[in-house]
Amino acid sequence: MTHPSAKRIVGLYQDKADDWVRDRGATLYSSEGGVDEAVWLGRFVAGLPAGASVLDVGCGSGWPIGAALLERGLQVTGLDASSGLIAHAQATLPTGVWLVADMRCAFPPGPFDGVLAWHSLFHLSPDDQKKVLPKLAACVAQGGRLMFTSGQAHGETIGHWRGEPLYHASLGPEAYRALLADAGLRVEYDGAETGVWLAGRAFLSAK
Repeated sequence: MTHPSAKRIVGLYQDKADDWVRDRGATLYSSEGGVDEAVWLGRFVAGLPAGASVLDVGCGSGWPIGAALLERGLQVTGLDASSGLIAHAQATLPTGVWLVADMRCAFPPGPFDGVLAWHSLFHLSPDDQKKVLPKLAACVAQGGRLMFTSGQAHGETIGHWRGEPLYHASLGPEAYRALLADAGLRVEYDGAETGVWLAGRAFLSAK
């Protein structure tokens, strides 16, 4: 049974959008549990064409991840269910495209050279992740990449932020591997230890 706090995620980020902007800040984390955001973004964009299109799912306010991608010259489309966070992105990062939408419902027309779900997919229940991850993978163009974060084992973890429960969940590594393989993506970095998954889609061979 899914923890009740899972239903509060969208409302929590909507009600406390200004708090999230302040708490997250505008700087990439150099080390968060061993995860260096600049390093992983570098791996994500490596080999993508100049001006590549990126779909940032659960983009929040656009800071700092979307801003870093725009600074690298990429075309960023950001998606988040919090209208307050999207409004901040629209006001402060006008060169990006920022859309209010729930990742469980729909995505903009693709494909995209890169698809990113950084610290966002893990706010969905395990059942919802099983449904959403294949849809994320389907947005990845030939030669493109998908990167997302997860826990290290199947289950739910309830943290706390600004006085409220904060829901996180994960599938097991074997489930993520199977979903990515079924979607035609090859794992480049396995998230079993780091919690960061990076997978790519090969170019189709010309006949």
